[in-house]
Amino acid sequence: MASPPSFPPPIIIPPSLPSSHTQTFIILHGRGSSSSYFASPFISTPFSLSSAQKTLQSLYPTTKFIFPSAPYSRATIYKRSLITQWFDSWHLDGDDSFPYRRQPRHENEEWRAIEGLQATISYIHNLIKEETALLAGGSTRNIVLGGISQGCAASLAALILWDGEERLGGYLGMCGWLPFAETIKKEVTEKGEEEVKDDDEWDPFQRDDGEDEETTPDKSAAAVRTLRECLELNSDGHKGPISRPKAFDTPVFLGHGDQDPKVPLAHGKEAAECLKVVGFNNVSWNEYQGLGHWYSPEMLTDMVTFLRGQKEAESKS
Repeated sequence: MASPPSFPPPIIIPPSLPSSHTQTFIILHGRGSSSSYFASPFISTPFSLSSAQKTLQSLYPTTKFIFPSAPYSRATIYKRSLITQWFDSWHLDGDDSFPYRRQPRHENEEWRAIEGLQATISYIHNLIKEETALLAGGSTRNIVLGGISQGCAASLAALILWDGEERLGGYLGMCGWLPFAETIKKEVTEKGEEEVKDDDEWDPFQRDDGEDEETTPDKSAAAVRTLRECLELNSDGHKGPISRPKAFDTPVFLGHGDQDPKVPLAHGKEAAECLKVVGFNNVSWNEYQGLGHWYSPEMLTDMVTFLRGQKEAESKS
């Protein structure tokens, strides 16, 4: 077995307001890119907000921005060339119809992602814990996670498997997809159908000692357990939660261009649909006409508006 990848140091941009740190954004770049290439444009691209031009850095002066760096590893789809990637992956084929079926070049090649996702998810979870400890109050509600392209895919998996006592402050995904989405959705849907069937065959005289309620995971927990199984994370005997994880309360924003040539729009739609099916109760899906494989000022405006809406709703509750 190959040794675990070594993650290069992330790009860290401290709050522009000295001696003030109230929240942290952790945003992952895409495959073949780097944190140094991605970071500066992301926080300095101007966008319109309330009839004024803003940037993420100017709008969030007390925010630390962390841009993790993917390690170099051999990419199967590039003839084993060494590139930066969060995990090895397969061809994302398929048109823009939804629902659709993937048509990978060699049956199902999702297994190629396992080793890289194991390491990346662990790395991201540790980053979240480290940053939470540095924030006043120590709350993960002040952590915003996200990513673009393969960085979106990796960070979505990390979000689903986050097992902290609190949700995150938000999730921002750009032109990405969810690894093992079809497997997760199928497993959760089939379990739901089995429960309905069991209800139809219910015997009122059958003894019920409550054991099933305690040992049968709900759909959110089932999604976590399925993804853990897909990623071979159950070797320690811990299969996952029984009750709904707090991570599923995290507000999720997903944006995708309808002209994306690398990650077809259907894959982003599938991710959003899967998250809703498995119990994420606040998922915002956003499509952008004419946009390719990148973000846009309009998308940044929508992201900020989404996060503001969550803060306002939280303050009123």
